[in-house]
Amino acid sequence: MVTWITAIGFSPLTLTGGTMPSLSLLWQPVAVGALFLTGLAFTFLGVKIGDVSIVTPVQGVKVLLVPALALFVVDDVAGTRIWLAAAIAMCGIWFIQATDATLDRSKVRVSIGCALLAAVSLTFFDLLIQKWAPAWGGAGYFLPIAFASTAVLSLGFLPIARSEGHSIRSQLCWPLIVGSLLMGVQAFGMTFTIASFGDATRVNIVYSLRGLWGVLLTWTLSRQLGLTSTNPDSTLMLKRLAGAILIGVSIVIALLQD
Repeated sequence: MVTWITAIGFSPLTLTGGTMPSLSLLWQPVAVGALFLTGLAFTFLGVKIGDVSIVTPVQGVKVLLVPALALFVVDDVAGTRIWLAAAIAMCGIWFIQATDATLDRSKVRVSIGCALLAAVSLTFFDLLIQKWAPAWGGAGYFLPIAFASTAVLSLGFLPIARSEGHSIRSQLCWPLIVGSLLMGVQAFGMTFTIASFGDATRVNIVYSLRGLWGVLLTWTLSRQLGLTSTNPDSTLMLKRLAGAILIGVSIVIALLQD
């Protein structure tokens, strides 16, 4: 669902034009699409095995992986200020994702491993877009081909996507459709920015704000939909406030002109 909605959403970008360097380079967007699918697969697997409160903060390590691997992938050396901003952002992510729930620890290690593999896959996904998209004239052709490849490759997961005794169609529902649309919008904003302007490191630091918005939306929707009748305790509130402040500081540091 996510992959096909995203692929359809990216298709109009072809109208903006671009460059088709050579059919021999078609493997580049296909490889990027495969990395995106790998990241999604490990993310969903980690959530299924463990818990979203484990997977999301662990994936916050991506803000450090991007500047670390950028040196090898795009020959981009991050300055001391960017490293500082990335470290502060990661600390903020951990605070924002704080939870007062008791977690079943039996499968935590596997869930953490899946989250780390997802973070590595999506790190290379971001950096290779930055490296290869310029030769394709930016986002116009490169991203639609990449996400179309993701959608086609995702068909290989259909046999394991069926719940026992249920068809794929019976599992579709409006929350799933809306969630897929929102993930498509998220992917569009981030990848279009990287493909058009580069600087995956700063983009990821700014993108770390998603943790704050996710917490705020969860609180709001949970109360409105009657999913919870209690308020988070004051310690949890203070942790998340501290996380929001840290992420805000990291973004300011990252966006300061050299």
